[in-house]
Order: sequence, then C-alpha cells, then structure tokens
Amino acid sequence: MIASVYLGDTFSLVVYAMASQPDLYARIQAEADALFAKGDPEREDFTPANIDVTHRFLMECMRMYPIVSMSIRNVMNTCVVEDYELPIGERIHIAMTATHYMSEVFPDPYKFDIDRYLPSRHEHRSPGYAPYGLGTHKCLGTRWMELHLAANLLMLAHYFTIEVSPAKYKHKLRFNPFPSLKPSKKLKFRISQQRRELFT
Repeated sequence: MIASVYLGDTFSLVVYAMASQPDLYARIQAEADALFAKGDPEREDFTPANIDVTHRFLMECMRMYPIVSMSIRNVMNTCVVEDYELPIGERIHIAMTATHYMSEVFPDPYKFDIDRYLPSRHEHRSPGYAPYGLGTHKCLGTRWMELHLAANLLMLAHYFTIEVSPAKYKHKLRFNPFPSLKPSKKLKFRISQQRRELFT
C-alpha cells in the first residue's frame, strides 16, 4: 500500500514534468506510439532501446523530484564521519538526495536535462544519484516503481495530450512535502486532446 502511495505521488510529478515540457512530451509520445503501434505491448517490448527517452526522462524526474528526500536512522556502531563522532544510539537524518542539487555531482543541477544519462555523460553512475536510497536501505521496490512509471506514462502519452492547470503552475510548481513529495493540491491536469480511442 505504501509503495502505491509513493507511486501515485511520483506519477503526479512525472506527469507535471512531461506536460510542462512540450518538446520532451512530443518525444515521449513518439516512443509511445511506436511501442503501441501493433496493439498493447508485451513485456519483451519494453527494451532500453524502445523506451530510451522515456527512461532517461524518468531518471531525471527522480533526480529533480525525489519522492523521499531523507531517512532517519539510529547509529548501531560508534563511528567517525568527516571528523564527527557518532555514538551508538544517536539518531541521524540522512539527506541522501541532497547531492542531486550539488553542481560537483550534477553540473547545472537545476536544469532538467535527460542527456545526463547518455553513455557519454553517465552522471548517475556515482553514489550521488540516490532517488531510492543507498546500500542496505535502498528501496526494494525500485524496479517495480520504474516499470509502473514507464508503462503508465507511455500509455498516457499514447492516448492523451495533457495540460497543466492552472497554466501558471507550468513554471512555478508548489510542493506538499509530507509524508512524501508531491505537487500542491492546487495543481490539476486537463485533457486537451484524446489522441485515439481507448477501446476498439
């Protein structure tokens, strides 16, 4: 149930990111249309090559809008981190996604750039990319989330053109951060076009 809540919150941010960037929306729609060209795609159709733009778009959404930005842990063994001694039982807050906005990890971090994940750059190949956490506390639902986000986004793009409403939110997104990051309830989406019939 918790995973479904996280998926829903993340999907609202993903739809916002797509609807507010028409050029990327068009590229995702092109991938979706190719994927659905012969009817509903099968599992084996979701290859890296077939959903390259969509996959990189989702990765950038997870960097820009991490659903859980920090975790709270208790120190199990005394240790020293950056000259700070952490005693047993100390409660610490780990902001694992703070690095998503550090220019030494992601150049021009406030720019939405799906090319960060091209083989020539691979900016995510470091501990600095942690939308699902790190190490033993990494979310077990990572692959499940990625599959559901991709499948649902591609289906939405194939059948509909969505717009941000009100239009002013297109450039100024407000967040509700608790219990997980999501857009303000004032943000709505409007179907501006149904591109094809849902059932034939």
